[in-house]
Amino acid sequence: MSAAPVDDLTRSPHPRLRPYVGDYVGYDISGVPAGTHLGLPSGAMTFIVSIGQPLRQSDPETGDVEDFDVLLAGLHLRATHIRHNGTMAGIQINFTPFAPRVFFAMPAVDFAHRTYDLGEVSAPIAAELHERVNDATSWSARFDAIDEVLLRVIDEEARPRAEVLESWREMAASRGRLPVSLLADRIGWSRRHLNAQFRAEFGIGVKEAARVMRFDRARRMIDPPGASLAEIATVCGYADQSHLNRDFKMLTGTSPRQWLKEDPIVSGGSSHLSKTSPRRSIHDRGSGQQRAVR
Repeated sequence: MSAAPVDDLTRSPHPRLRPYVGDYVGYDISGVPAGTHLGLPSGAMTFIVSIGQPLRQSDPETGDVEDFDVLLAGLHLRATHIRHNGTMAGIQINFTPFAPRVFFAMPAVDFAHRTYDLGEVSAPIAAELHERVNDATSWSARFDAIDEVLLRVIDEEARPRAEVLESWREMAASRGRLPVSLLADRIGWSRRHLNAQFRAEFGIGVKEAARVMRFDRARRMIDPPGASLAEIATVCGYADQSHLNRDFKMLTGTSPRQWLKEDPIVSGGSSHLSKTSPRRSIHDRGSGQQRAVR
């Protein structure tokens, strides 16, 4: 795979797709020690088309390993474990939780807390995406192929009901800091009804969504030369640094500093980088703009 300037590895989708899809992010990682990379929870689903070798996901509890040519992962509340031999290549397509309805006629709840091979959902789309992305000889051509496939299958009438869609967007805009009571008032529902509708559509509750959105913002800011954990906790809406550490441990199984130290894709500089914040990880369901570096 030929080298490409950093900006050539990231592109926004076609304007018609943007209400449902974040950036396309190409990654071509090599030269890091073989090991396990953590895919972190966030407020977006992750759709990955692998290039070359499949993406390999392992279950730390059972030891089971599964390979994916085209992967679609739902919202989740714990890290996924990605095994690699020091090299990985592919394109990450960041999906909003509204996307599965408009592309695959399935709500996000059907994907929650699990990872699908897209072939289980739509074998023709999975096969076409994988073939066209792997046959293309430039990042631009790969992104064009994804645009063409998604534009052909989109059904914008299949969106979630307006109140559910708006409640997610309001919470995301606040980066997880909007009180549930205020969100319910804005939507015009009781807190209980809002939470029930939210969970039925997305597979996680309102408070859980707020937690992963705060966490996602915080972990992007964690960088040794940057702000302290106490400062990050304040900016992101945590009660204090201990609160941030507890949430980080709950969602990842490790501490912020251990994450930076032990994941070579994050610490080694061969990871995705956000245009507005320091660290980025493969398969982390991020919803912000990103960069990929070689």
